Amino acid sequence: MVNVYPASKLRHSGKWLNLENGQPNVKNVKMIARWPKLHVNGIPDNSPALANLFWKQDQADVIRSDVVMVYAEPQDHLRGALVEAGMGIAYGKTVIVIGDHPDYGSWQYHRQVIRAEDYAEAMTILRLW
Repeated sequence: MVNVYPASKLRHSGKWLNLENGQPNVKNVKMIARWPKLHVNGIPDNSPALANLFWKQDQADVIRSDVVMVYAEPQDHLRGALVEAGMGIAYGKTVIVIGDHPDYGSWQYHRQVIRAEDYAEAMTILRLW
């Protein structure tokens, strides 16, 4: 079983919930982040007190993960996902970046980072983990 922490814009939370719900052909993957469920359930994220709590949860979830998976679409401007990727590298996790995005910067060539062309290739990497 590979524990995956997904990092992306909040609007992509549904994509990550598919991992948790047993996406076809990826049975050995467990999505361990709490943030996708909180976002889908309408928990507000604009309160400083809640933001502090969410970051504590995110850090704990990254620590529990085997892999941090970063996803961005061309129009996305990553902020929090970059912090989560950095945490993953700092904690010795493998980081998988999906696609080619300017926000990935030079850190995508770090020895702990695997570059996947698209979401399908990232799922193949996880299937073979």
